[in-house]
Amino acid sequence: MENKQTNSPNNFEEDSIDIIALIKNIWIERKFIIKITISFFIIGCIVAILSPEKYTSQTTFVPQVSGDEISSNRTQLSSLASLAGINLNPTEMKSDSYLSPLVYKNIINSEEFSLKLINEELTQEIKSNNELIKNVDLENIVYYKSSILVKNTEEEYLISGGRNINLEKNDLILNEEGFVVGYVVKIFDDHSLINTIINTDFSIPGIDKYGNQYLITSNMEELLVNSIAVEEINLNIDYISTDVAFNHLAKFPIVKLSNVEISNANNKISAIVDINYTFNFDSNIYIVKDK
Repeated sequence: MENKQTNSPNNFEEDSIDIIALIKNIWIERKFIIKITISFFIIGCIVAILSPEKYTSQTTFVPQVSGDEISSNRTQLSSLASLAGINLNPTEMKSDSYLSPLVYKNIINSEEFSLKLINEELTQEIKSNNELIKNVDLENIVYYKSSILVKNTEEEYLISGGRNINLEKNDLILNEEGFVVGYVVKIFDDHSLINTIINTDFSIPGIDKYGNQYLITSNMEELLVNSIAVEEINLNIDYISTDVAFNHLAKFPIVKLSNVEISNANNKISAIVDINYTFNFDSNIYIVKDK
């Protein structure tokens, strides 16, 4: 025998929820609901105020080791640690002041060591070209390595680092070669919006070795170099760089003109430079700050 189940209108009424009646009940009990909400809010505030503050600290105890036990391990890390100014050379240390290999991992993983290592790596890359390093006081400059987080439809980029590392508007962005490829335009808690050389509203002043000042803009494919103040007409220009005269920290190259056609008309110097740099999520970019 086949059983058939039928749904009557009464069954639907029993399973349905009367929204209007539910709202009416909430409205009738509104004072009770408000009292309960306020009570829990007050209790939460009291608990938060009266709860004792708890702090966590961590200490590493280092056992005493001899020179023979440590020499083999220290040799492997001495070259890396020297980049951050840490001396692990046992020949220059007394027998009772050896640094145990047990703390090497903590040193390498520390934020201070990582920052010093990044600064040293970028400094060495820039120093490889003596012309780029002229008049740059490296002792007072720190480089924060950043990464691209998001790109929007207008080719604008969000990068890591914001108020958490004290970024400011117009802080310079460098690539691996030390060239300026952008600057900060908007700052958030842990990320920032940057204006780059592939944005049409990119605009940055620069100066050449003769003291001529320029405004460098972009059409997304080329950098347009136009003089705004000429001290000396000389087309033997190698680099146009940032300068303290424009509230920049130091001289960092913006464009290289040694292999570019430079024109002079009506006491104005101009040039067009192809943009060969490509932004991607693997790009190594650095934010320049003073110490």
